[in-house]
Amino acid sequence: MKKFAWLLLSFFTIFSFVSCKKRILRVNPVTVYQNLEEDGTVVEDIILENEYLSLRFLPETAAIILTDKASGARWHSNPKGNAVDIDADVITSYLMDSQFSLEYSDTTGVAMTLYSGQSSILLKAYEYEVVNGVLEVRYTIGDNVRTFRIPPALTEERMDAYLEKMEDREQGIVDASYRLYDINNLRSNDDQDALLANYPDLAKTNVYVLRDNAHEYMKELMEEFFANVGYTYNDYMEDAEKYPTASGMNKPAFNLTLRYILDGKSLVVNAPFDQIAYRPNFPFRQLTLLPFMGSGSVHDEGFMLVPDGSGSLINFNNGKFNQVPFSVVVYGWDEAMPRDAVISDSKAPFPGFGIQKNGAALFCVIEEGASYASVRADVSGRNASWNRVYAYFDIVHGTSLDIVGRNERNVYVFENGLPDGESITLRYTPCSSPGYVGMAKEYRSWLQKKYPQLGQTKIDDTPIAVEIVGAVNKTQHRLGIPFDLPLKLTSYVETESMINDFAMFGWKNVQIKLNGWFNRSVDHSVPTKIKLIKELGKKKDFRNLVSAAEKNNYKLYPEVDFVFMRDVKQFSGFSLYRDAARSINRERVQRYPFSFVWFGERKMWGKLNYLSRPAATIRMIDNYVPKAAKLGIKNIAFRSIGSRLAGDYHEKRHVSREASIKIRQEKLAELQNAGTGVLVNTGFDFAVPFASVITDMMIDDQYFGITDTAVPFYQIALHGLVPFTGKAINLAEDYTKNLLKSVEGGAGLYFSFMKEETSELQETKFRQFYANEYDKWVGDADALYKRFSADFGKLYSQAIVDHRILSPGVTVTVYQDGTEVVVNISDNDWTYRSGGSGLVVKANSYSVVK
Repeated sequence: MKKFAWLLLSFFTIFSFVSCKKRILRVNPVTVYQNLEEDGTVVEDIILENEYLSLRFLPETAAIILTDKASGARWHSNPKGNAVDIDADVITSYLMDSQFSLEYSDTTGVAMTLYSGQSSILLKAYEYEVVNGVLEVRYTIGDNVRTFRIPPALTEERMDAYLEKMEDREQGIVDASYRLYDINNLRSNDDQDALLANYPDLAKTNVYVLRDNAHEYMKELMEEFFANVGYTYNDYMEDAEKYPTASGMNKPAFNLTLRYILDGKSLVVNAPFDQIAYRPNFPFRQLTLLPFMGSGSVHDEGFMLVPDGSGSLINFNNGKFNQVPFSVVVYGWDEAMPRDAVISDSKAPFPGFGIQKNGAALFCVIEEGASYASVRADVSGRNASWNRVYAYFDIVHGTSLDIVGRNERNVYVFENGLPDGESITLRYTPCSSPGYVGMAKEYRSWLQKKYPQLGQTKIDDTPIAVEIVGAVNKTQHRLGIPFDLPLKLTSYVETESMINDFAMFGWKNVQIKLNGWFNRSVDHSVPTKIKLIKELGKKKDFRNLVSAAEKNNYKLYPEVDFVFMRDVKQFSGFSLYRDAARSINRERVQRYPFSFVWFGERKMWGKLNYLSRPAATIRMIDNYVPKAAKLGIKNIAFRSIGSRLAGDYHEKRHVSREASIKIRQEKLAELQNAGTGVLVNTGFDFAVPFASVITDMMIDDQYFGITDTAVPFYQIALHGLVPFTGKAINLAEDYTKNLLKSVEGGAGLYFSFMKEETSELQETKFRQFYANEYDKWVGDADALYKRFSADFGKLYSQAIVDHRILSPGVTVTVYQDGTEVVVNISDNDWTYRSGGSGLVVKANSYSVVK
């Protein structure tokens, strides 16, 4: 019994140690870099070259000039010349002279910005060198005082322990550089209150404090003395955090290294996280990189491509400087970060942007760190004479703590350092052909190099996806008592009948997405178990519909949400403590759906959603696949994995957004290799290479006031590589526009059906299915399918080679075999001239020229 007790005690001791292990603070010490060139010294520019590009680095300003040898086009990182921009305000002029700006915060959340031009280059606090063909520029920005790894202050007991191990000479140098404070024996000019505030240990013991007038060469010597007797970097960080005033940690200072690499036809700009340094009291919150790279002046002609939905153009000097500048988050809001309302949930499905200037095009793709990025663009006339588009990145995430009643000021908490092994990488590529089509071709080429499985697909007919909604939950009364129960919209037998109808119509290449097919509702419970809905039929009925799909060579994709959990109960397989993701403020990530009326959470009208941490998501997928196989299910429709993204900021099991992407990609690749078909919604580009089909892709822009026209950039890049559709035709707010945008971008067809009448959805929260009645829509759906098959059936395997805007609302899309599709989304007829003859395209219609 005694032996058992010792084993039990040992187990709990080990468990406590492991489970309580906190994420180590990973903050590099700030190094002071110096450019030792004297003023007036002529310094030669540094030039890197390869077969395609030339990169010139100007040491005096750290600016770069990229030259495309084939076209002769030059792309400057900063506006050309030294002339003052009379339209530029002070802040923008700082940005114009900088390669980057950084935003930092103090512990109260107050944000401040530093600019590399003003706070580093002018102070000569930078250095540069070429290492193995890579140009490295290292910056110190902020308080340019070197940090030495010596104790800022130490209790007498700890200092004596170190002094005992030093030689006499070393002890003398340390004694001369530190003062021993005794609270009971202070000098007349000592401020007791200030000393106790800065050194709380002084109330209990004597404290050694580094003297303010200690010389740097003495500090450098002592750094070696203390290192030799076992004083480590972690010791220094703990002491610096404990005594920030003495350590200099109460002043903001930062390091950043930019690496410039010529890689074939591209310039790669890299900022490694392991070479970013900051002081813990001033977290590095945001980084803006090359904000004026390739910018166009008021005298230039061109446009900017921004990742607005399918893609949008902002024309140079368009006069819309009274509109809000364009800004969109790549892959959307981080779902693990708190927010109180959603007014506009705009997002970028791909991490790219570009600029067309005077006939030449430059495209930038964010290769690494895209999940931290946002893209911003602005036109001339607001606060500068330049049109520019660029990326900025969230570096250290933070949020406020809710301690109302305990503190009158806002208190902010931040991540403990940066993720290991990550970096920010931008790839700038001068395009072989101009325009947004040339940019789309570069992006397509980049995707195919990164993901070799993205080859040309063979699609013999119009891809069509059909969502069939099985059941939703609705409050229903039994014996006068309200219960939340499944409401049948389409039974398993009715679903089988629909599948047989499609086959009778002659539909081919049909992707069936089952929504609300298990675990009670569309808003299903935790998917660790698969429980068919008895209101929809028996297990035999479900197997019959699976067999019907197989018999007709249709792919069946039952939809599952592995990211947001609802109806979490004990023993459901999802632990709120173990499996729910945490925000920066250590709170569990949970929220209700947001209202589109008052924009806040619908706490009285919706189910509480818990965000699953990445490891739990993968575990649930692994658990689901073999159980689904027993029902004959071979494919999966992922509701959120390709359309929503989050990190997990739990301090003991931290997972960054970038790491979350890699975890998802590894699982999707595993499923792909196992032959499992994957359907994703929206289609963020990190999920595209592993998808068999994409639904609900954004095929239009998101109506930013500053943009001028939407273009199908994303569709041009992906066409022929993976089948995709826009929003369900019958659920679109504007049926005609949605249909014509599908035609313009080469998208397939998508419908959402249910057997019951839509009146059944009254007093439910599922009114998004307001136009789903199968019997009313199936005739129109069949007519559309036959029309699309006749017009476009042979085009879905081809790449789009050109796209032109003929007039506002009138476009032509050109395919590999020369087929031209003219789309007229306007109120007037348009005459399209091809081959010497004119073709009249009716208003709100399209025509195909083969």
